[in-house]
Amino acid sequence: MSLKWNASANFIGLGYTTVIGIVVLPLYLQYLGAEAFGLVGFFIVLQAWMQLFDMGMSPMLSRQTAQSRGQNIGYLELKRLLRSLELIVLVLAVVVSLSIAARSSWITNNWLKVTSLDSAKVADCIALMGAIIGFRFFASLYRSGIQGMEKQVRLNIANMILVTVKFVGALLLLHFITRDFRSFFVYQLFVGVLESVILATMFYRFVPATDRVELRIFWSALKPVLPFASGIAYATVIWVLVTQLDKLILSNVLPLPEYGYFALVAIVATGITQIGSPISQAILPRMTYLLSQDNEQEMLLLYRQSTQLMAVLILPLTGMVALFSTELLFAWTGDAKAAEWAGPILFWFALGNGILAISAFQFYLQFAHGQLKMHVIYNTILAVIQIPAIIYVAYEYGALGVALTWFLLRLISFLVWTPIVHSKYAPGIHWPWLFKDIGPSLAMTSVLLLVVMNIDFRFDAMSRLSIIVTLMGIGLLILLCNVLVSRAPRNLIYGTVSKYLASDD
Repeated sequence: MSLKWNASANFIGLGYTTVIGIVVLPLYLQYLGAEAFGLVGFFIVLQAWMQLFDMGMSPMLSRQTAQSRGQNIGYLELKRLLRSLELIVLVLAVVVSLSIAARSSWITNNWLKVTSLDSAKVADCIALMGAIIGFRFFASLYRSGIQGMEKQVRLNIANMILVTVKFVGALLLLHFITRDFRSFFVYQLFVGVLESVILATMFYRFVPATDRVELRIFWSALKPVLPFASGIAYATVIWVLVTQLDKLILSNVLPLPEYGYFALVAIVATGITQIGSPISQAILPRMTYLLSQDNEQEMLLLYRQSTQLMAVLILPLTGMVALFSTELLFAWTGDAKAAEWAGPILFWFALGNGILAISAFQFYLQFAHGQLKMHVIYNTILAVIQIPAIIYVAYEYGALGVALTWFLLRLISFLVWTPIVHSKYAPGIHWPWLFKDIGPSLAMTSVLLLVVMNIDFRFDAMSRLSIIVTLMGIGLLILLCNVLVSRAPRNLIYGTVSKYLASDD
């Protein structure tokens, strides 16, 4: 199985999803209106909070699948573990879905600041959100298992098909049939069911045939992985609190139309961190696999090369989104009011999420070792500091104060915590990792952005398309320069081109 193929497939899948989102989401805003689009933003936040109920099952299944492959111990225990998790997820999905449906009216009338939408329709949508989330519990479980199998080329093909059905299908619904926001969420429920069925079928086909497994919970399969799963579950709780509390609180602070504008900020900022997901999806199973074979040096080499690739990609994107946040939002949505309101907020969220994407590497190291104690302790301390700070700032200073606080906490966390993790799991690696793996791209990006800041591009006189083309051109130039100064990405491209030319000869 090729790590390059998996990583490439992940980037293609992410790129396709990004392009679809760029094209479709502004049209959702146009067809639904700012207030109903705020419901879409609230749905995204609600899905993130529902990670709490996954309880570490999905990442744990991914790791156990990778270990089953690496240790060649057979797949009967894996299937028993899967069957146990499926039954647990079934119970959770039913409980969560019914609970959200039961509280839908309270959420509508007491939490969200609905201004003009029909409250009964909003409550119906929230009940539908609960059902969609229930099915996505299953989809997340099976998707993680497929990632553990390193069948990511096929997974991304399936994901691209599902993304097309989800986004384009909903757009066609709104354009040709109805602009009723309830119909939008009914359609998303249909897609959620379809997604779960497709991913379940794929995973079961990838697992080698074994004896049939009964429909019950196998405690013998669950017990050995409970310590790791409990660590992941607790870490997930803290992670959700740290990364999603601001969005949840602001859904109570902001009127729903303004929260629709804030949803644009959240989508763009989250897109920055998602750039790293193809890399993490490719390297986490491989890092676990290498450690299971006692090949730590190769694992660390992969860790450092992946960091270089992440820095090459993330730093130009982060800098461009932050520096041209208002122009980008206007070019994307065509809504000047939304761009003016959200631009200054996106500046700080973009910088914070760029730091967060690179900071995630220290977690990958702990995950591959299967030891999350340090991660749990630190994130608990961080949550104790951040939660009251975010709540206070949200109600006192609004979205802009939250954005600035978010950036400062991410910066402090990166500077303080990453060297501590490295000293534990990779002694001596931190300064080379910081200066040789991240440093060249950071220096190149900073210099080029300083040059760009002193050029008068006259964006106010440009069309939306011209703004997008100009920003993309600047970003691609910075990306190319980063590739030239970063060893691993440069060697990867050189090797690929050389191999291609040699095959032609």
